[in-house]
Amino acid sequence: MTSKIEYKGQWKLPNDEEWINGTLTFDPEFGGKLELFGTFNPSFLDQSSKEIILGKTNQGEVTLIDNWYRTKKVTTHTGVTIGIYEPIKIIKGHHFKEESEITFQKVIFKPFNLFQWLSKTGQKHDFRNQSSSYSLHYEEIPRIEFELNENCKGYISFDAPISVNADYNAVNFREDAYVHLIYSEKVNYTKIIEDVTIFTQLITLLTFEQSYPIDITLKDEDYTTERGRFQEEKFIKCFYRTSFYSKKHKLRNQGQHIVRYSEIEEDFPKIIQNWFKLYNEMEPIIILMLYHFKSKYLFSSDKFMDSIRALESYHRQNFNNERIPIEKFNKLVTDIKSQVKLSDEDKKWLSSRLIGNEPSLATRLKELITNNQNEYIIEKIKDLNKYCHKATSSRNYYTHYTKELEKRALKGSKLSELTRTNRALLFSCILKEIGIENKHFEKGLKYNL
Repeated sequence: MTSKIEYKGQWKLPNDEEWINGTLTFDPEFGGKLELFGTFNPSFLDQSSKEIILGKTNQGEVTLIDNWYRTKKVTTHTGVTIGIYEPIKIIKGHHFKEESEITFQKVIFKPFNLFQWLSKTGQKHDFRNQSSSYSLHYEEIPRIEFELNENCKGYISFDAPISVNADYNAVNFREDAYVHLIYSEKVNYTKIIEDVTIFTQLITLLTFEQSYPIDITLKDEDYTTERGRFQEEKFIKCFYRTSFYSKKHKLRNQGQHIVRYSEIEEDFPKIIQNWFKLYNEMEPIIILMLYHFKSKYLFSSDKFMDSIRALESYHRQNFNNERIPIEKFNKLVTDIKSQVKLSDEDKKWLSSRLIGNEPSLATRLKELITNNQNEYIIEKIKDLNKYCHKATSSRNYYTHYTKELEKRALKGSKLSELTRTNRALLFSCILKEIGIENKHFEKGLKYNL
């Protein structure tokens, strides 16, 4: 997922017999590219994508999924046609003829920053300065078990493989953490990738740094390989370009996280379950909240608007969304219409204006702040009315961009500071929703915001 690859081999469509030589490359920033000495789109007018392309390569069997046809070119000195395809997903280790048959019961993946957030080690060592002897002891860390829902259980395992370089008597020892999801029955790989994404988004929130899967391995008892005299489940790898990946994202140590694992360790299995349930209920809100991390060191008015939209949506879904009771509102509208004499066209216009019975943005923000008091919010919002006025005025301007509204809208560093406060309020709402108390994230908010 985060390493470049190059596989040379032969390629064909599932129902074809003829193989075409070509090379598959994958770059985590730009995705996959298949260059063929030929093409599956011989007609100039045929620009169709190919659902599945199969490969026999120097690295084993490969299945390419959703292959977009980009171009073909003919080399001038040889007359050879080069076809170029861009696969959206790459499955290494098995041939699948249809996307619907790509089903598994298990997945193992490594999210960026997970091990650093857990901050666990099985090492005990004695390395003293100017000492003539050293010692290193490792004891396996107990796995962390959890349950996503009645159809999926999981656990986090810890590994510490050792590699030895005999030429230099060198020993390399590195600990890491992996997430395992086990389904009660086979599920399509797209559902697995969805669950992998949701889990890594939780790590993004808790570490305050964009997370993404570094490595994904799919397993199932139906896909096996021979190891000596034994049959073992294949390790089938999945690659795809994720928009979350960037070299700019950093590993963060325990003091930098918005929530420390050590403070919520006992509740973590339940927090995972709560997170998946909440994600399914509030996906658009969470996506708006986490979109910030893709480029968290850059600011624009779009980020301010994302924070406001997320807060409004969260309030709409979790609080009373009627300004006055609906029966009273409907009676009020009827009374107004009965007291005016207008043309049919003007009546239509009036009806279109008498449909708003939702709370104002200021009312929504006040209710959210009242219900999410913590040290950071209290420190940042000393004047509630002033904060609500600035947020409303700025939202109105960046929605309509009129000269009249521009005078009251915040810009530059002041708008950035207001956005930071909005995000703190949103984080507070979501963290509480998944079962994390104020005392576990107040310091993290102060450090990061």
